[in-house]
Amino acid sequence: MRIASALIGIMWVVLGALDAVAQEKIITWATNPRYPPYDWAINKSDYEGACTHLLELIIPDGYTLQPIVVPWARAQLMAQQGSIDLLVNLRITPERSQWLTFSQNPTFPNPIAIFMREDKAIPLKTWEELVPLVGGITIGDAFGNGFDEYLKDRLKTEPISNAANNFRKLDLGRIDYFVTGYYMGLAMIRSAGMQDRIVALKPFVSNQPIHLGFSKHSPHTALLPEIDRRLAQLAKDGTLNRILESHVQEAHRIPFSAFYE
Repeated sequence: MRIASALIGIMWVVLGALDAVAQEKIITWATNPRYPPYDWAINKSDYEGACTHLLELIIPDGYTLQPIVVPWARAQLMAQQGSIDLLVNLRITPERSQWLTFSQNPTFPNPIAIFMREDKAIPLKTWEELVPLVGGITIGDAFGNGFDEYLKDRLKTEPISNAANNFRKLDLGRIDYFVTGYYMGLAMIRSAGMQDRIVALKPFVSNQPIHLGFSKHSPHTALLPEIDRRLAQLAKDGTLNRILESHVQEAHRIPFSAFYE
């Protein structure tokens, strides 16, 4: 009996050790759940989009990816607190760099555009022309190229949590413009049938690429050199462009109602 009990005890110790190893190989990750073609939630526990496809190619073998579907602002807070390992497809900013370690190589291009109703669109030569207007932004977004600081200091905006609602407000004339990702915006207005009423102004606000970032609390930051190597190879052989282009087409077929909270 004592031998049997000892063997059972050893078995539980071994199983516990194996479970601990398995847990160490799990990477929890999140992205913006309503940001096609880069990413969008297909249910309460999984994503679709260019990011999902990309992660399958750049995460080293032996690791399990565990998606966490929450609002984008909450995902960033979770990474800041260390309760999630990885955020995908976000712009590098000084604030985010305090609590994320970013990949050196980008994932995809993500130009940022000003969207306006076509009947009220202006030839945007400088940001100064936005000062007398009321704009819309989505909580948790960052735009780069100095626009975040200019927006904070000079512009009147109404932050809300959902890009689809911002496009609806713009279409109804409740805001004068909406600042968001160019590809995401095109996908949404086409899904909503607004493409004849809403246009993207050029030049873009910024045209900086997006990256992935590990929480500085995560043990998986050690994977970044290998991830960067794979990102460089995928960029060189054109895979990143093909992934984005295929999901741009797919995003246009998403019902607009899917992006409301």
